[in-house]
Amino acid sequence: MVSTQLLDYLYLKMPGTEAVTVTIKRGVNNDTTTTTSVSHAWMRDISRDDIDKGLVTSAHEGIVWNIPNVLLAGAEIETGDTITDSSSVVWTVMSVSRLRLRTHWRCICRRQK
Repeated sequence: MVSTQLLDYLYLKMPGTEAVTVTIKRGVNNDTTTTTSVSHAWMRDISRDDIDKGLVTSAHEGIVWNIPNVLLAGAEIETGDTITDSSSVVWTVMSVSRLRLRTHWRCICRRQK
């Protein structure tokens, strides 16, 4: 079994990762929030297919965040949650799916204004 510490070390070797903070909002009025720090997540440009789905209006306002499930400490990301990157830019999750045998979250996000 691979430990969280070993995976964290492996992600250190992966280029282009950065620390992010995931804020999970739950409750009737999103009044319950939980913040989780993720040591290694990576962003990718949004695809034309994602723009065509209407989740964002342009590539400038959207981004795709990939977050390893093991680094979320059991938290689950849902639409409406936020991701804050290392530059303090806040991204709202518009769509979320699980990839790579459900080991990674793929979050299509819109930049908050």
